[in-house]
Amino acid sequence: MRKFYSNRAKLVFLIPGFALFSLFVIYAIFPCFIMSLQNHNGVANQGWVGFLNYKTALTSDVFWSSHIRTYGILLMELLIGIPVSLLLALMLDRTNKVVRNIFKFAALFPSILSVAVIGKMFLGVFNTDWGIVNTFLRAIGLDGAVNSWLSNPKTAMICIGVAYVWQYIGYNAILFYTGLKSIPPEFYEAATLDGANFFQISKRITIPLLQDMLKYVLTGATTGTLGMYGLISVMTAGGPGSSSRTVLYEMYYQSFQSSRFGYGCAIALLFLIECIVWACLINRFVAHEEIKY
Repeated sequence: MRKFYSNRAKLVFLIPGFALFSLFVIYAIFPCFIMSLQNHNGVANQGWVGFLNYKTALTSDVFWSSHIRTYGILLMELLIGIPVSLLLALMLDRTNKVVRNIFKFAALFPSILSVAVIGKMFLGVFNTDWGIVNTFLRAIGLDGAVNSWLSNPKTAMICIGVAYVWQYIGYNAILFYTGLKSIPPEFYEAATLDGANFFQISKRITIPLLQDMLKYVLTGATTGTLGMYGLISVMTAGGPGSSSRTVLYEMYYQSFQSSRFGYGCAIALLFLIECIVWACLINRFVAHEEIKY
């Protein structure tokens, strides 16, 4: 009986969140799907086209090139951002309280800034004439390396990726540090007595026991990176040409700038399926075994 009422209490608290999720996510999928079957210009339906919009997307070079750029930034986040965040968390765990408090403030500050603010900051960093990067290159005599970073199709996405990784690298470090504090200190004491060094302890104890937090960070980083739009809008507006359009920006461009709402909805639903697949893969292969201390 006690278990029955306990489960009912949990259900009561879940109902508001589930209701909002159903209203703004699940329900919204249905009109989006209906519109994806139409030649819709955002104002009126110009005729039913069936699955033609999906076929157009799947055979479009621009659609697939936007995927390459999207997953390029995701690789930067997974191969650079998250490992550096984990390393910072491990180092933070070995510092004194004053240093930890200062780091926590500095680390969380970028993540609470507006995307527009961060985009404008990095517009200054990569500015061709007076940006920090080009100014530094000129100062050390590397004038030949000076570049129009955001106007060059080869470097625009790299600059956006740097801005995105910088924004969340400290936030993820704080999450990892929180996970570190949940690991019983007796494990570290036993390993230290056995003569294990920092790297051995990190490899054998810390990282394996951080798998639940790692799953959370990976899920947030993956879905957040795949859904990135704001930085691109501020820093390059998808340019030069279409060289910095990610999948989400391509959806926006087709819907609101080309007035192809049906096509944009088809891209949105295809991308939704991709995000669900990524979330399922992370849930299946990361932290799939329960840890009991």
